[in-house]
Amino acid sequence: MSAQKRLPTYVMIAERIKAEWISRPDVRPGDKLPTQHQLRKMLGASRPTVAKALALLAAEGLVESRQGSGVYLRSTPLESTRTRLLSFIAPQSHAALVLRAYYGIERRARQKGYSLLMASSENDVRHEEELVEQHLQAGAQGVILYPVTRWRHQLQNDYLRRRWRDVPIVLFDIGYEEWERPMVLFDNFRLGYQMTQALLAHGHRHIAFLPLHPDCLHRSIRERREGWLAAMQDAGVAVPPSYLQWAPLAREQPLDGEEVAHQVLRLVPVPDALITWEDSVAVAVIRALQKLGVAVPEEMRVVGFDDLETTHFFQPAFPTSQPDFARLGEIAVEVLDEWLSGRRAMPRTYILSVPVLWREPRTLRRIHPKEGGSEDEA
Repeated sequence: MSAQKRLPTYVMIAERIKAEWISRPDVRPGDKLPTQHQLRKMLGASRPTVAKALALLAAEGLVESRQGSGVYLRSTPLESTRTRLLSFIAPQSHAALVLRAYYGIERRARQKGYSLLMASSENDVRHEEELVEQHLQAGAQGVILYPVTRWRHQLQNDYLRRRWRDVPIVLFDIGYEEWERPMVLFDNFRLGYQMTQALLAHGHRHIAFLPLHPDCLHRSIRERREGWLAAMQDAGVAVPPSYLQWAPLAREQPLDGEEVAHQVLRLVPVPDALITWEDSVAVAVIRALQKLGVAVPEEMRVVGFDDLETTHFFQPAFPTSQPDFARLGEIAVEVLDEWLSGRRAMPRTYILSVPVLWREPRTLRRIHPKEGGSEDEA
């Protein structure tokens, strides 16, 4: 398994420190970081992990330790390379997937001679727009934007259709053709198709997909759902009407695992497999089903996506996907660099495949998109 896909904990902590205390546009040389004790509490990490993370940052020349005083910023991207600056704006800077992306973006940007600003829009479209403006004013030449999921009524008058039409802005993971911007995305249609194929291969026939509100334009979930429907159709397995008429949910609202479990059990026929939006949702639904006396995965298998670190030791283990967010981040930097170097003419969409990671309570099996086969891993 590559380091890009599953990073050591101390590297993840180092990337989070960069994102939250080093890459902000308001930092200055000599600013002091929180103490190791404070970092341990804020980041939920052990003393050795925080110490290794700070040592890594020191080795990269970003911080320096002063005996008996603390850890300080040695330099900032804004002061050192003002004319070679990129921006990365994401919905939540502390989210695991964002940190994976940051790892790839920051590394490739550094290799190409850029420094990086990082900020979190906190899932607020208006704040996202403000951050784009602030980073451009701070000297960013291009922006990698992990956009907040839009609702249908927002898309028509979205600021990305009106503002900064000539500014290099690359959309990351989620994007809409209406914006006419370059996009780097995962192949979620194929992922949904292959996840469904894997469920069918394991004998499941009543496979349901957790519905999404039709006005919530979450591209990744919608493409996975389309892949699910196509795989069922190609396999000649009918999808029961109740699976298609299920009351839709809104991803941006807190998900009630117990309410979802009750809705699932009211479907006719009761599914023997459920495809959820992501790993954290799968965990919530599995716990709720077990509380209602449903054996998972024996009676109903629940699958998620994204291989979140917080679910690695969850039991029962469940199938997921293994998106390489670090590689997607590297591609985003390469697209921006092509644009800034004058080698890009028209908006393009770059699509990266994602393997299914088939997990059983005591086995781990990975299905590769290109190979169409599987291999057991210890």
